[in-house]
Amino acid sequence: MHIQTERDDDGGWYDRYVNLVDDEGNVVRKFGKDPTLDELREAEREHGERINLWQQGLVCSDCGNQITDRFSTDSDGHLLCWECARQTDIDGRGDLNIGVDPTKSVLSESKLHKKSLCDYVINVATGCRHGCKFCYVPSTPAVDSREDMLAEEADVDDPQRDWGSYLLYRDDLPERLHEGLESHDFDDWKKTERGRGVVMLSSGTDCYQDRRAAQITRSCVHELIEHDIPTRILTRSPNVTRDIDLFKRADGNLTVGTSIPSFDASLVRAIEPNAPPPMARWEALDAMFRAGVPRFVSFSPTYPTMDGEDIEKALSWFSAIDPEVVFHEPINPRGVNFEMCIEAVREAGYESAAQEFERLTDQEQWVQYALEQIDLVQRKAEKFGNLTVHSWPDRRLLEETTGDVRRQLGAMQTASSPESFVDSNSVASAQSPLSF
Repeated sequence: MHIQTERDDDGGWYDRYVNLVDDEGNVVRKFGKDPTLDELREAEREHGERINLWQQGLVCSDCGNQITDRFSTDSDGHLLCWECARQTDIDGRGDLNIGVDPTKSVLSESKLHKKSLCDYVINVATGCRHGCKFCYVPSTPAVDSREDMLAEEADVDDPQRDWGSYLLYRDDLPERLHEGLESHDFDDWKKTERGRGVVMLSSGTDCYQDRRAAQITRSCVHELIEHDIPTRILTRSPNVTRDIDLFKRADGNLTVGTSIPSFDASLVRAIEPNAPPPMARWEALDAMFRAGVPRFVSFSPTYPTMDGEDIEKALSWFSAIDPEVVFHEPINPRGVNFEMCIEAVREAGYESAAQEFERLTDQEQWVQYALEQIDLVQRKAEKFGNLTVHSWPDRRLLEETTGDVRRQLGAMQTASSPESFVDSNSVASAQSPLSF
């Protein structure tokens, strides 16, 4: 299936009728003139096929040049060539500044293999609507080193403090990913024992946070499935269920997970102000369960306010959707983001909870809390016959412990997750790094 354009004889050079045509040349959908990117991407979902938008006769709605390379959209969703897209003003919508991400890379190597998550990451945007206060992403080089770009593209003063108020999309990512995958043989990719060559969406933003991000994600996942690349999806958004039909085509070579730190919806709302509530996330996993899509839970970062009863309750909900693994990590009191957590909890009126968070700024208190919670989650999970917890102990815990405790933490830190969505026996020795 592909795009076909037909010039309007009574119009100008870029007045063209746009149709979707099947392999036999039959018109299956008429878009009219100047269709939006939303309309084009939704047609992909409706017909279950990828539609490459490069060199299809589509034209920039501003200058009329053909779309042959990078592109984005204007505020109404009409296609813009890259030159015009780079000249558009910041689109302010409420408290969110929306723009275009000029990032050239498509897929990058990741150190998340240390957590048994992936070897590569794809991020469909820079920034995130959810604005989770604990989020570490703004402090990573991918964001922190791009302050000038963020100031220019989204009027960002402080990437960490402004997290949740800016979002720069990468609309042409599927087309660029297609080109990259066509020219790179997966057999030659660098694969680690715990990363297993897996590509994850998304480590730096929620890949299903809204319709536009979801459309980019679906097209990228389609490409990964077509090229037999093992794929991991991590999201807090129930929008992920829109693509269950696509996930099932991966034939087990893809897994979908969500982060649920707690089922205390009020406290979660204070810390993750714009993210969907925990139960909505669980319901998305339940839909994956019923559809037979491999799934996992990120039980992180868990809070110091949680006792054994809270943890057991959460694990009982996880057990009901029979995940291949439950990743677990206690909250880490590191950096400005933890200060923002305390501020948010206090401003929401939860003073006693704020004090519990604040207590962790003392190193000894945090070490004691983290060790106790890791042990508690592991022990509580044993009550359920279908839960395997894969803990992520911070390296500082190993530095602060000795003897058997340190050895146990070290074993957790170097273990591979038990997931079977990708054949771990297929892991090759480390080869040349890949980034395109």
